[in-house]
Amino acid sequence: MSLLKQLLLQGLSVLSCIWFFSNLMIWLTGLLVITPFKLIPLPRLQTLVITPLAHGFYRAAVRINSLWMQQVVGIEITLEGSVNPHPNPIVVCNHQSWFDIPVVQEVIASRGPIVQFLIKRELVWVPIIGWICLVLNFPRLHRSGAASDRAQDLAAIESAAQKLGRAPGALLVFAEGSRFSAEKSKRQSSPYPHLLKPKVGGLSTMLKYARPDTPVLDLTISYAAGQAQFWRCLHGGTPRIRIRIEEFLAADITDPEAWLKHRWQAKSAWLEAQSRQ
Repeated sequence: MSLLKQLLLQGLSVLSCIWFFSNLMIWLTGLLVITPFKLIPLPRLQTLVITPLAHGFYRAAVRINSLWMQQVVGIEITLEGSVNPHPNPIVVCNHQSWFDIPVVQEVIASRGPIVQFLIKRELVWVPIIGWICLVLNFPRLHRSGAASDRAQDLAAIESAAQKLGRAPGALLVFAEGSRFSAEKSKRQSSPYPHLLKPKVGGLSTMLKYARPDTPVLDLTISYAAGQAQFWRCLHGGTPRIRIRIEEFLAADITDPEAWLKHRWQAKSAWLEAQSRQ
């Protein structure tokens, strides 16, 4: 690759990054304006005005960033399966890159409710992105491994799960708990070539409080040629992203640990097949 082309690609990544954060900043301003009104104890005001307005800001930010990535950068997103329009699905997904988050938001929020995901507490200090997560009350976790922190993390997930059904919103869990890397996989002795071992705690807690008819959407994301690196995605270095969507019912998942193991085996086989194309 010539030096000029490398410079142009890096320049596009910079431009995409500026676009992403400028767009998010605009809609964050709107969220901050309406946040004080969320404290007004009038259920009809919250249900009919404040919540739809906040979710509208969220969807606008997602759609504009998605249009940039698809129309300007040229990323093609291909779906296998469909998204249930249920207002409160649980979404389970593999995790390879920070780019997974806008991808999942585009797939779910453009066709259904906004997506809330479990975040590390430290993320709220990250400008713009962390502030949006804080304003939208995303569940915040320690993820330190200490027993006391694990208990607090499960309590945070439990609180989020108990709110399912009170307002439209999907709960997203990256069951691996961390982004995939060859080093982490080796350290875990993971039996899955493209995945880390899944952790059952978060999903199990969500299922405990979910209604029996709650859809559990299992998403598997495959980046072309395995190129999931965020900066590379910003300049179209990963031109094709394939996503497989499989749907289950919460009532049918009686053993979350066994279900996750089976799903990870299926994900691994599909990802392996995609890597050969």
